[in-house]
Order: sequence, then C-alpha cells, then structure tokens
Amino acid sequence: MPMNTTIREDQSRKIALEQAGGSQNINLAENWTEIFSGPGRAVFSDVLKKWLPSKRWFRSKARAITSVNITEQIRVPTEGQEAFLLLFQVKYQTGAPEKYVLPVACAFGSEAEEIKRSSTQLIVAPVSLTRKARDGVIYDAIVSKTFGHALLALTAKRQTMSGKSGDLESEPTEVLRRIRREQGLNMEPKISKAEQSNSSIIYESSVMLKFFRRLDAGTNPELEIERFLSKRDFPYSPQLAGALEYRDQEGATSTMAVLTSFIPGCHDAWEDTLVALSEFYDMVSQMPAPFKQASASAEAETAPLRHSAQGQSPGELLGSYLQDAETLGQRTASLHLTLASDSDDPAFRPEPWTQEDQQALFESARVLTRHNFELLRQRLASLPTESQGLGSRVEGLQDSILCRFERILQHPINAVRIRTHGDYHLGQVLHHGPDFLIIDFEGEPAISLEERRRKQSALRDVAGMIYSFFYAAHAALREQTAAADEQVQLENQLAWARYWSVWVGTNYLRSYLKTAGEAPFVPENETALKIMLDVELLRKAIYELGYELNNRPEWASIAFRVLLDLHNPDNLV
Repeated sequence: MPMNTTIREDQSRKIALEQAGGSQNINLAENWTEIFSGPGRAVFSDVLKKWLPSKRWFRSKARAITSVNITEQIRVPTEGQEAFLLLFQVKYQTGAPEKYVLPVACAFGSEAEEIKRSSTQLIVAPVSLTRKARDGVIYDAIVSKTFGHALLALTAKRQTMSGKSGDLESEPTEVLRRIRREQGLNMEPKISKAEQSNSSIIYESSVMLKFFRRLDAGTNPELEIERFLSKRDFPYSPQLAGALEYRDQEGATSTMAVLTSFIPGCHDAWEDTLVALSEFYDMVSQMPAPFKQASASAEAETAPLRHSAQGQSPGELLGSYLQDAETLGQRTASLHLTLASDSDDPAFRPEPWTQEDQQALFESARVLTRHNFELLRQRLASLPTESQGLGSRVEGLQDSILCRFERILQHPINAVRIRTHGDYHLGQVLHHGPDFLIIDFEGEPAISLEERRRKQSALRDVAGMIYSFFYAAHAALREQTAAADEQVQLENQLAWARYWSVWVGTNYLRSYLKTAGEAPFVPENETALKIMLDVELLRKAIYELGYELNNRPEWASIAFRVLLDLHNPDNLV
C-alpha cells in the first residue's frame, strides 16, 4: 500500500510538471531573466497564456485568451535569489482586458527538485540554459520563504521601488512599526493553503499579507475599509499593518498587497459550520422530515423562512449553533454601524436611496441574471448528470426571477446606502473563542472595482450570510450523500437542510435587526425591508451560480439547490 501510494504521488507530480507551461520547455542562452526581453519574452508570454487558466486566482477561466503582454517587471531585493514582480495584461476574444501580477523566480539543482516535489502546481515552466547546460524551473515565487521575507521587509519601510513603467510604493502603519521594534522582522513566512482569488502569507502568528493577483485601477476595498476600521478601533476585525501599491506613469494606483495583524487561535467559521452540520445530520438521520408551518409570532415575521419539526424545538436540534448565529448577527450590525458612522468622508458618508439608485440596482441584477443564465445554457450539457436535471429546473426560472427583481422599482426604500463588506459569507469570518472576527473586505472578485466600492444596501451583506447558511447546509449534505452507498431518502435530507438553514438564518436576521435598531441603513417600512432582502438573496444566488459554472462546475448542483430553495415563495419573507 505505501509503495502504491508513492507511485501514484510520483505519477501525479510528473503529470503536473508536464502540464506546467503547457508542456513547453523554455530554452534560453545564459540567464533565466531573458524571458523579460527578446525572443524569450514572446515564448514566456505564450507559456503564461496556457498556464493561467489552471490557477485558482485567475478570474476569467471561461474566456478565450488571445494574448498575454508583459508590461512591467520590478526586481525585489532578496538574499541569494533573483525575484521579480511581473505585471502583465491579458486580452480576450471578447470583453475588456485584465491586468495581473505574478511573483517569479527560478530554481536549479536541489532547489528545483524540492519545488517539483512540494509545489508542482506553482511551476510555470521548465527552463534550460543551453550555454550553461543547466535545467531548472521558473515558478511562482509566492511559495519561496526568501521571497516572503523580502515582501515583509519591503512593506515594513516607507519606500519606492522603481520599475520600467511605474513605481511600487510601500505604506507601513504603527502596527507593523511596533512589531518591528518589539520582535524584528525575521519571522518565518508560511503560505496559506486556503482557496482564494488571492494569495496569503502568515508570518509567525503576528501578521498576514494578502497578495492580490488581479490589479484593478484604484484603491482596493480591502485596503480602504481596513484603513477606515483601524482608525476607529473596530474590535471585530484585524488591524491594518501596511500595504503595497503600484502607481503607473499616468498616476493610476493599484493595490498589490495588504498586511494586517494576525490573531492566533482562530477557527475558520465555514469549517466549524460543516462540523456542526455533520453532527446535526447524524442526529436527524432517523427522524421524519420536518414540516412547514405558519409563523407563530409577530417577531418571526422578519424570518427568511419558516419551518418546524415534530416534537422538538430548534434549540434542541441545532444546539449552540443558534447562539453562534445570534452573535454573528450582532457583529454584522456592529460592522455596519461603524461603516455608517462618518458623515464627512465622501467614500463612506451614508447616502439616501433614490429612485435612480433603485433603478440601477434593478438593471445590475437584470444584467447579471441574463448573463449567468446564458452561461448556464451554454454549460448545461457538460455538467454531471445530477446537475443537469437541477440545472434544467433552474433554467426555467429566469423570467420569474426578473419579475421578482422588478419589485424593487415599486416601493420607495426609506433608508440609506452605506459601504458594506461586499462578499460576506462564512468563509469571511473567523471563530475567536465564542466570538467572531470579520476579515477579507475585497468584495466579490468577479465584479468591477468601481462597483465593489459603491454604496449598497446593508442587507446585501445580510443576504450574503443567509445564503452562506443555505450553501453550507447543502455542501455538508453533499459530503454525506457522497460517502453513502445509496442516496437514501434524499428528499428527507433536503428538507432537513432547509430546516437548518431556516432557523439559523432566522436567528441571525433577528439578532442583526435587534442590534441595528433604528439605524438609518435598515428600511423603515417592513414591506421595503422584505423586498430588499428578497432581491439581495436572489441576486447573491445568481452571482454564485455564475461563479460555480466558471470555477467549480462539479459544485454547481449546490448552487442550483440553493437557488431553487430561495426562489420558492413559501420559503421567503
């Protein structure tokens, strides 16, 4: 058994290495940096064109790349290693081009062999230096400890690194300066293995650097919101420690990296939720399906869904997770109260909803719906069989969903728009003892930077978290059914998934509204509140539908089931 495992691992590494750079070995003369000029530049651009779609952080996997053009390389001061920050523009057959950044280095000998063993997925291409008879690999330097040390040192001192087309500027805060005084910067870097649209490096449980792969013109919301919250000593998110920004020759600025304090001892709320759901499904596995009932109290009128179970209260079945949902509702409201607290800063000053704003929300939701339903029609036949059946059901909902969105035009929204988290879900919060920390303010990666910085309904974040509860319930159920020999009583299990999502979402929403109180970002009119939550829930479900089809089609069945749940009028407010 161990021998077979070793053989499989060796074969997997060989296959992955062969796929690096599309199986294309780069032949150079004397130095690997020849990829930045002359014929080597064209070859490397072609390698990137083939390599990019395999990367988790590359956003446009569904688009056909026509060219990759290197626009900048900035040498990063490192000890015993040449490393560069490589900026390049990706053009497509249709749609606007995108700009990305890639840290690159080259390894030879034993170092190259170690990268082949441990970080094959980060190899961009094999390389041969013909005049020196040396073979090596060009790789994503984010995995290099030497490069990790260099990035931290670069951020820790206010300075400017010049490139050929612009400058890299660093901005440390007092948080990082204090760490530098008290413990120095010789902290071991460790790359996070979490799946993200960016890369994260943790430095000995002190600070974490988030490295953005796509460079959008303008200040990233992650940096902007972290600055705002840190200045106001918001206690439920990490403190800003520093940043790296690239400024081109025209003066346009892009955020390349954000450094924040790191709080040890935290747990991923998504993973904790899956554990809680596994225990829940084990408990109810022999129970009959729950049944729906009418709301029994005025307080529950704002619940997103209403279900009940024979003979037992939700508290008995869901245990301590109901308290978690309540606490998370409180922290979400605290975030919004802080983000809405400055009437002087134009970027954060609350603004009243107007008819034009409501029209813009409707148009945005309509465009998103049509785009992602067209994507569904294009991809449906290539999905797994189970997903195809669910996808066909979802495909027929487009007109109904557009009608639901039109409700936002029919009622005035007596509330203000504020800056929000923008991509709020269980993966964006950390369990810290019995409490939570809110992280990752980048916003939805597939949406333009301008739109992510736009003021929205606070209920967009609320809807994002409620959606996440539904998604988690179905994701955990998928693991259970995948592990079983047969999908026994699937409808019964799906009913329990809805039951869990309903009560957790209800507790979360009640707690949020109670904590927010009469805050101006909560619609005064109950009808407007329900319409806005309905619109934001469906908008989130459609956004996630497109995300899964583009990035994880094998998970599309979960997005289908959640959208079907949320579309059901009996399940919504």
